[in-house]
Amino acid sequence: MKKICLGLCTILFLVIMSNSTFAQTAKKHKVIDSKALKTPNASVDSLMKPVNNKEEKAQTKTRGDVYGPSYSDIIIDNYTNYTVDIFVDGDYRGTIAPWDKRTTWAIPGATRLYAKATFNDGTYDYWGPYVVLTGYEYTWQLHY
Repeated sequence: MKKICLGLCTILFLVIMSNSTFAQTAKKHKVIDSKALKTPNASVDSLMKPVNNKEEKAQTKTRGDVYGPSYSDIIIDNYTNYTVDIFVDGDYRGTIAPWDKRTTWAIPGATRLYAKATFNDGTYDYWGPYVVLTGYEYTWQLHY
């Protein structure tokens, strides 16, 4: 009796685990390993942190539901001594500290990523552009 009960419990456990595994939609994982570029670039020159403006109205996104299952996770590993600003499709998403990790997201469709470290003398180093696609989880590693 104990063997039959143990066998049925094992079968039930395997059925439950297999159904939950198939129900999950796994994202493909890609690693973007990049080095800093120092050559000035017009598209990077225009990337700036936002400034509060009382007159400005909020912008609306037209690319779909950003909280749906088709968004992409982007994990940024900053392997530099620089404080780096992150931009997704030209929008500022935050700053990552030296030797730190941060996660952001990309809305459905092809999304363009930039990272920019601005220095006191007005020069900058940057990473990108990298185009990421929906349905992936990206790990973006920033190096010197």
